[in-house]
Amino acid sequence: MTYPKKELHVACNYLLRLMKAHVQLSNEQINLFKRTFHDILAKRFVNHWFPATPNRGSAYRCLQTKHWKDPILKSIAERSCLPLHRYLPAIFTMWIGKFFLSFLF
Repeated sequence: MTYPKKELHVACNYLLRLMKAHVQLSNEQINLFKRTFHDILAKRFVNHWFPATPNRGSAYRCLQTKHWKDPILKSIAERSCLPLHRYLPAIFTMWIGKFFLSFLF
């Protein structure tokens, strides 16, 4: 199974840093968020990760907080029991690509 292990790790830690600016999270909350984030996105990216052509599938690897309609972020929030809409910027976009993360605030 090919998916962006390192990139998911960096993306997850970046989101945790953003959240920690607004709330103190317990180690249990942090670990649950990390597991949930990794599990959901690893499954999502399995057929949308093309190391030879990194731009291919990039829209599928995008997370957005705008209007909180992103089903992936909703799933992560529900399974990790964290109200992400309170802890992340109201308008935020993250693209996860081979060897990079890209952000728009």
